[in-house]
Amino acid sequence: MIGRISGQYSTEALNGKKSRRNVSYNSSSFTETDNANISSFGSLLAKATAEMKNIPDVREDVVASFRSRIESGTYNPPLDKLANVLYMAGMLEAAEE
Repeated sequence: MIGRISGQYSTEALNGKKSRRNVSYNSSSFTETDNANISSFGSLLAKATAEMKNIPDVREDVVASFRSRIESGTYNPPLDKLANVLYMAGMLEAAEE
């Protein structure tokens, strides 16, 4: 059964046969046009997205400043705030008393 179906729809079976459908694409038959309305919020969002693409992922000036302060030994972060951030991130376990 499958052999008969594939035989009828193979490229060999279609060669030499005309299509039973006659399709014409007359430009006068297509009168509809597509329209898109973008809200003011959408326009603002598109502008903001375009501007964000221009912002670098890494602020090299800030990284260089911290790097030089760390290397010179003048960077002293508040350890209680650092510990709190690490604890909240799940990277540090609270000391059990």
